[in-house]
Amino acid sequence: MEISCLEIQQHKNRKSKALQFIFIFLCLAAQLRTEQQQTMADNLRQRRNNAVVPLQNIGNINIVLLGKTGVGKSSSGNTILGEKRFTCGRSLSPITNISSVERAEINGRSVSVIDTPGFFCTNLSKRQLSREFARSVFLSAPGVHAFLFVVPFGRFTKQEEEILKQVQQVYGKDVLKHVIILFTYGDECDRENIQAEIEGNDVVKRVVEKCHDYHVINNRDLTDRQQVNDLLLKIDTMIEWNSYYTNEMYELAEKKITWEKFWEFVQDVCDIIVAFFLNLRNRFDNSSIRRLAQYVRLYA
Repeated sequence: MEISCLEIQQHKNRKSKALQFIFIFLCLAAQLRTEQQQTMADNLRQRRNNAVVPLQNIGNINIVLLGKTGVGKSSSGNTILGEKRFTCGRSLSPITNISSVERAEINGRSVSVIDTPGFFCTNLSKRQLSREFARSVFLSAPGVHAFLFVVPFGRFTKQEEEILKQVQQVYGKDVLKHVIILFTYGDECDRENIQAEIEGNDVVKRVVEKCHDYHVINNRDLTDRQQVNDLLLKIDTMIEWNSYYTNEMYELAEKKITWEKFWEFVQDVCDIIVAFFLNLRNRFDNSSIRRLAQYVRLYA
């Protein structure tokens, strides 16, 4: 029985040391995370300072279309370019499965439009979808001037708000300052009173305030170039305020996602270790120790 008591004490010591190890490990991991984030931020700041010519001075515009499947991303791309370049139409299956780019000259400026697969695309796995979103950024090299989040007018729900959160997960938390909400079916809404409608819808108002701006477009009239000129003017204004979204920003967001996944893995491992030792503790609770002590005194 003396050996059993000794084993109990040794178990307590091992448990204490294990908890100390977990605590030290978590502290080191947190410090490493802080140092890595600071290093990446410094590198990004240095790259920005070393930029020779801002993109907006060149006159080219790179636009990435985002949104659910079937909301009119491809049609919006065709409207911006002034002719049918992207395949579009109604279908039971998603038409756009890869990110692709089309270019046109508008008022003497080269405009590139990158169409992307829809969020929740049933034809692609999460890994394939992530790869296509990454491809949309590199097709826009050296950077994206505007992300257009396409939503049919009158169909804005909380799901669209959740999709914007996913956009932040893919492209980084600060990407929304480069996002313009593009409402389609502009021929079916009262454009003069649309601001009042936005103010009257809490979900739409909240999302619009998070993004840089919004714009209304009619994809049924490719000849209406004024609506496209107004959109490009809003993009120019956004660039003047927020610059543009660079490849380095995406790489930084991608590294952050990788680190967060690693951190979740570490937390899961720590939870398993803690649960293991708590289970051992439950096996050797105070009542068990008292019973062992009684046996020791009885047979001593």
